[in-house]
Amino acid sequence: MREFTTSAKVAQQAGDGNKLPDVKFKLDKVEMTCRAPKDAQLAYLVAAASTSRTQEDQVAAVLDFFEQTLDPMSLRVFRKRLLDTDDEFDFSDAMGIFTHVVEEWSARPTGSGSDS
Repeated sequence: MREFTTSAKVAQQAGDGNKLPDVKFKLDKVEMTCRAPKDAQLAYLVAAASTSRTQEDQVAAVLDFFEQTLDPMSLRVFRKRLLDTDDEFDFSDAMGIFTHVVEEWSARPTGSGSDS
């Protein structure tokens, strides 16, 4: 039986040899952080959110993405706001954040956002 072992890595590397950064953003003045994923995690989550998937699969993938990458404090705020029926924050807002974070990690931004 073939056996596989994981390789030890000092730091996760992006294509340019630099570690992928955590991505900080503000959601209505609250600073939040998406922690840099490992390559396989990012590939899996982005593929799952592909437009070739059903809408339900895309929604699940984007929510999984945030579950896996938001730091604990950010995740608590994100969940609370998303699930609060009286809060204006909705899935379309989460998709905007998802797009921004993935663009930051892929180093191919498609537009200019407002930096705060």
